[in-house]
Amino acid sequence: MKKRSILACMLFALGMISCGDIDNMDGPNAAIAGSLIDETTNKPIISEQPNGFRIKMVETSWSESATPEYFWGKADGTFKNTKIFSATYDVQPVEGAFFPVEPVSVTIKKSENIDFKVTPYLSIHPKKVEIIGDAIEVEWNISRTKVGDKILDTRVFVVHDNPNVGTNYFTTALSPMVDLSSVPDEVVLSTTYKQTITGLTKGKTYYVKIGARTNNSSKRYNFAETVKLEY
Repeated sequence: MKKRSILACMLFALGMISCGDIDNMDGPNAAIAGSLIDETTNKPIISEQPNGFRIKMVETSWSESATPEYFWGKADGTFKNTKIFSATYDVQPVEGAFFPVEPVSVTIKKSENIDFKVTPYLSIHPKKVEIIGDAIEVEWNISRTKVGDKILDTRVFVVHDNPNVGTNYFTTALSPMVDLSSVPDEVVLSTTYKQTITGLTKGKTYYVKIGARTNNSSKRYNFAETVKLEY
């Protein structure tokens, strides 16, 4: 019985030493940040958060078959991750409303900033976004610099008291969609779209964001800048 007690104590001590080794491992010690620059405007691409785009990182320091890590970008086209380890990575923006971008090899020792040039599937050009009388009047055009998937729809996303307007936050009754799936893209690109949005409430602040979507694999929208309206 005494031998068993001694053995149990030894095993417990070994276990505690092992736990101590794990607890003393260094944590993430590096960071990466940057922007996705829209080639058509030379400004950060307008997106949304979440479900706008992700950054894919594959560590290549020790293995060419490492498991990829992902994190979400922000609505203003920027990204930042402060919880990574110093290493060399293949970094690539993915799952956004832009044409594929080649990965870039980046050695991150402490903090690294990197920008990517991206070509959006579509560009949205607002001509009018304003309150006239008791309605929001919206006019816009759609363009593209490169032919991609079929243009599916365009929509005015509207919500009150939430600047994060988009596919994640909108009021259905105030956010009309135009189905373009059966309209030739040439016609879509030569049309000026107009919407009159009624049913507003006095004293509310409204946020308006025009979007258009192609039949891309992630079904992401391209957006114009958010417009804030006081009613």
